[in-house]
Amino acid sequence: MMSGNFTKKIFFLISLFSFGLFFAGCTKQSSSEACPLTGGVACWIASWTVDYSNLSWAMEQVLLAIEAKDMQTLSTFVWPDGLRISPYQHINTGSDVVLSTQEVANGLSISRSYLWGSYDGSGEPIDLWIGQYFEKFVSDEAWTTAPIVSLNQTIQRGNTINNIDKIYTGKQWAEYYFSGFDAQFGGMDWKSLTLVFEPINGQWYLIWIIHWSWTI
Repeated sequence: MMSGNFTKKIFFLISLFSFGLFFAGCTKQSSSEACPLTGGVACWIASWTVDYSNLSWAMEQVLLAIEAKDMQTLSTFVWPDGLRISPYQHINTGSDVVLSTQEVANGLSISRSYLWGSYDGSGEPIDLWIGQYFEKFVSDEAWTTAPIVSLNQTIQRGNTINNIDKIYTGKQWAEYYFSGFDAQFGGMDWKSLTLVFEPINGQWYLIWIIHWSWTI
């Protein structure tokens, strides 16, 4: 099953970074402390207060719901204050759309458009229904099969400024990355999806979905 492979991939990454952390001598810290970006994933894991078993389960369930276009299940993971959506890696807290739990649950049947931002290059407005947006910017790839999954670690790709580390210090996120699909494009057709989570009373909630791709 795809589910088992995905879980093994997450735990392999966690074990690998934890092992490296032991020998690096990174000091233990509370989960509320911000870890320096140069510390990478290992420093976040140093707190030992994050239940990565439950977090990896939440990540997997969200990805499976996205892939199946199961908006009802996806809505059960939405943060009570709403799910923020970003079509590109530069996050704009002033203009990004925030969907309520109900909007996510009923997204495929809501027949009105939202302004999600502007298309890279043309500057034309991204004016789409929720279902249309998810088709183009969320469920556009089988993210459960992404060959690279990184936790709380950002990599600058393309020309758009990546500001996730400034906005999500202390949050937990995972990026699912494809390095490319067609050799003729030399890697310029790479894509990734980032899911940002935060816990409430032991349950992990999805607070942000960010789509990444090559930008001009």
